[in-house]
Amino acid sequence: MRRRQVLGAALPLVFIRGATAAPRSIQVGIYTAQQGEYVRKQIIPKFETDFDCKVFTTEGVTLTQIAALRATRENPRYSVMFMDDIGVELSKRESLIDPLPADKLPNLPGVLPRFMFYDGYGAAFAISTGGIVYNPQVTKPLASYAELWEPRFKQKFLMTTPKFTQSLYLLIAAASLITGKPLKEAQYEIDSVWPKMAELKPNVVSTYENPSQVMMVAQGQVELAGIEYSKNLFPYTVQGAPLDMCFPKEGTFAGVNCLTFVKGGPEPDLAAAFINRMLEPAVQQGLAAATLTSPSVKGATFAPDIAKYIAYPESKMNEMGLFTADWTFINPKRPAWLEKYNQVFGS
Repeated sequence: MRRRQVLGAALPLVFIRGATAAPRSIQVGIYTAQQGEYVRKQIIPKFETDFDCKVFTTEGVTLTQIAALRATRENPRYSVMFMDDIGVELSKRESLIDPLPADKLPNLPGVLPRFMFYDGYGAAFAISTGGIVYNPQVTKPLASYAELWEPRFKQKFLMTTPKFTQSLYLLIAAASLITGKPLKEAQYEIDSVWPKMAELKPNVVSTYENPSQVMMVAQGQVELAGIEYSKNLFPYTVQGAPLDMCFPKEGTFAGVNCLTFVKGGPEPDLAAAFINRMLEPAVQQGLAAATLTSPSVKGATFAPDIAKYIAYPESKMNEMGLFTADWTFINPKRPAWLEKYNQVFGS
């Protein structure tokens, strides 16, 4: 009888433990570097507390994010994936993502319409500006991209690797120079630029893949670098490096970081809540100030020491000629252009 009483007393404890569910969790693919660190340390912990959940993160860039979605297509692991606007078009075309669940995103109407992509499949949360890196103690800012071809820059231009999206912007700028058309129209003329790009080769000392290599400009090893994103450059400027960016008259390229909703991803309601949190005005403002990127939502305000580095508000974007590319047109052609890039600059 005594043994039966002891066992009976233990049974409720077993049932209580079994009834305690593990917290909900989602896997989110975020960016690397300073932005990824801010998301992990400043945004996710409060979200986990507010929603009694766990957010696991994997850091990467757009191409690695898409590769991860392709690899897990049959058994989705990710719920939310960060990627550039170029990746939104690819992921939509390959059915890797679903439209953003607008009915579950009360902050979505606050996003500037220019930063909603591909019929609601992607919403921007951070925007960088793409331009040319220079040392203001040595070189004047370029008034036009045409100056890149001048003999004074022979073996003094460090060019972004053709593997990166920014390399496509240089092709669009070249097309604008050849045709005299604005960037929005010139992007459809890229097939005509290769003789012009061959003329640039004497000025290209090498290509680079790591953004930290722009420090070669500060150290006087080269005079210009790019096309590069402001989020990769201005943190060095803030730390005192003699580096700045110029945005020639042809226009300013937009590097757009987006949120996407993974097709068939776990915990869709929690995923929607996380996307909504990323678009919250206070979160947007904090992220923008920490990473020197422009928010995608209306109504943010910044002190002058931050405002000078970012394309915000929208009136400033318009003044700078902020341009986003038509990836629906460009993406299918990109492999052939990459091959041409390698032929021109690899020989």
